[in-house]
Amino acid sequence: MALAAFLAAGLVGCGTGTGTGTGTGTSSAATRTVDPEVTAQLDTYTKPVEEAYGGQPFSTVPAAGKKVLWVTFYSGNPFLAAVGASFQKALQSQGVSVSTCDGKGNPVDVNACISQGVAQGADAIQVDGPEATTYANALTAARAANVPVLSGGAVDAGGPLPAGLAAQSSQPFELTGQLAADWIISDSKASAKALFLTVPDVIGSTQEEKAFSARMKAKCPNCTVTVAGTTLANWATDLATTTSAALLRDQGIDYVVPAFDPMTQFVNPAIQQAGKSSSVKTVTVNGSLEQMKQVKAGGVAAEIGIDLNALGYIEADQVLRVLSGVEPVAVAYAPVRIFDATNVGSLKLDEPSRAAGTWFTGAGSYADQFASRVWTK
Repeated sequence: MALAAFLAAGLVGCGTGTGTGTGTGTSSAATRTVDPEVTAQLDTYTKPVEEAYGGQPFSTVPAAGKKVLWVTFYSGNPFLAAVGASFQKALQSQGVSVSTCDGKGNPVDVNACISQGVAQGADAIQVDGPEATTYANALTAARAANVPVLSGGAVDAGGPLPAGLAAQSSQPFELTGQLAADWIISDSKASAKALFLTVPDVIGSTQEEKAFSARMKAKCPNCTVTVAGTTLANWATDLATTTSAALLRDQGIDYVVPAFDPMTQFVNPAIQQAGKSSSVKTVTVNGSLEQMKQVKAGGVAAEIGIDLNALGYIEADQVLRVLSGVEPVAVAYAPVRIFDATNVGSLKLDEPSRAAGTWFTGAGSYADQFASRVWTK
């Protein structure tokens, strides 16, 4: 996940627990038909993902022996930790050494990490989590020292490349928001009251929420959406009360969508304490092992999963391209798959399976694809 700079314009209720609905909230037999486009997209993304990567094969020989600094926004974030583990493994397989620096959830520390990397002679720096604007000063200094800086997991990689960055990659934030909406529309038979819990200082979260709300409005006129949330630093203190307050204000809410998996540790207990466990379903995004187990157990209704192993290899691929003098991939996305009761039972829910990416492809992994078809020595 990513730290971002500011609350997006027009985002309703973030940080306060308040929100406004969209849609009429009424329904009839004639209007509660699920849009065929929603059904088709669900069918596509509940199936195993076909291994495919847009980057052309290239030689990694020029990158061998070089040094890379991996800067994580917060080392305690399981999403970033999983990406980082694959990132390091991938680069080391190509003879690139990797050191790490923990931003400790603070932009000041992230800037200090980047400055440290420049001072210690890093050949490239990969920053996972924060939006580039939050480390603009260090980014300028890195550019002056001819040290390329790459971004991962901060903003949707389909957007413009921020000034000063050599390349970027990410989960497809807009797609994951759209898929969460599709699942709810289908499950509710096009009549849902959803609460989306966003993180106003994480721009990827606001992008996900906007896509979710737009999809619900476009494809489910009888649905309503309420937006609330808290900043990343205040999850432990505010997220449960924000959830409870929203459920109290609108007793009809029947779906809660935390923007990211780790939020469920605060959200689900709040749903239980409100006496809503039997009437409210949780739909979340990331695909962490703990939340996947909750899908199987019934504590989470659906998971919009990101192949974190693949994302680590994709980030490594971008770094290797930059170090080898090869043009980076313009839009580098991690694969996505929807997990729910219809497919989670067939998966082996353990750390080796998660790390291998077999939840997504069914067999093999992106590690195999890069090693055998993309990178050459």
